[in-house]
Amino acid sequence: MGAVIGLFLKDNWIPILIVLAIIAAIGGVYLKGHADGKANGEAEKTQAVFNQLKERNITDEKVQSMSDPELCRAVFGVWRDNRCQ
Repeated sequence: MGAVIGLFLKDNWIPILIVLAIIAAIGGVYLKGHADGKANGEAEKTQAVFNQLKERNITDEKVQSMSDPELCRAVFGVWRDNRCQ
């Protein structure tokens, strides 16, 4: 059995090597694409979090600059007797 495999490989080693090289190249391209896609997804998530924090900081600044009656009106309350109702 080993002799048969040896004879087969002796005569056909170049095409087998070419097929293995093609399979390895396809696998490498797939893994590279997969890693790039994952990196793009992570970058998008990071940018989304950054944008949310930036918007929140702007909102926090606006809220902190409001007086109590202004803030009460902004949340659709009514300022009466020094309380938001």
